[in-house]
Amino acid sequence: MAHVLMTVELPGAASLHAAAERLGVSPGDLDPDFGVIPIDPEQHLYSVMVEERASAAAAERPGIAGPFANPKIEPFGPPEPD
Repeated sequence: MAHVLMTVELPGAASLHAAAERLGVSPGDLDPDFGVIPIDPEQHLYSVMVEERASAAAAERPGIAGPFANPKIEPFGPPEPD
């Protein structure tokens, strides 16, 4: 199951359940290991990983943006000696 990165506005408490409700998906469509990551809590903006098949319908809802790229971050260049 592939997940994509999306942002969601959560005016209330930031939880997987609240994000799933706002996205219009089931809580099982969100990655619980990723969780709900604050991007700008003062603006109620959070990031979640959504099951790819559910992301298209979710993207059409107000207060939702994405999907966005989520590339793996790895070290750049050769390892530095200790």
